[in-house]
Amino acid sequence: MGVTTSLIAREWTDRCLARADRRAVVFIAVAVASFGVLCLVAAWLDSKWVFALTPLCVEFAVPGLRHFCARRRVRALSAAYPWERVAVAFVPGRARVGWQSYLETDRSDRTFLRLPALPERVRDHLRRTGEVWMAGPDEHGRAAVLTRGKPFLTLGRVVVR
Repeated sequence: MGVTTSLIAREWTDRCLARADRRAVVFIAVAVASFGVLCLVAAWLDSKWVFALTPLCVEFAVPGLRHFCARRRVRALSAAYPWERVAVAFVPGRARVGWQSYLETDRSDRTFLRLPALPERVRDHLRRTGEVWMAGPDEHGRAAVLTRGKPFLTLGRVVVR
């Protein structure tokens, strides 16, 4: 990869990471605001049963917390490995299992790329382009994954079928 290409890749990585940071802050802010509303409703109704909805507030915060926990690893992977274009396709029957999405890669017939919580705009982009850019995987199977055209960056894992 040339100097210009690596500079562009670093700028795009920084742009995707900044966007992911903003999105994570929004998720956490929604979780805190929803918990504040629960407290107000509990005080207004004079009932502690409202706090049974606290897991919903935690669910709002999970994507943001996941991002901030994985951020350092994504930075390290993008610095240690070059970005490589990888052709992908959603795995039939396992395209979305809970929060996880599974992608088949052209690199191997024995592995999947597992990605957490893909927004629908990214899923559409992947169906249309059929490719992601990947840095890694490391010895634990973790890889930084980003998309071109639609800024999205996440930590994925290469798993053996």
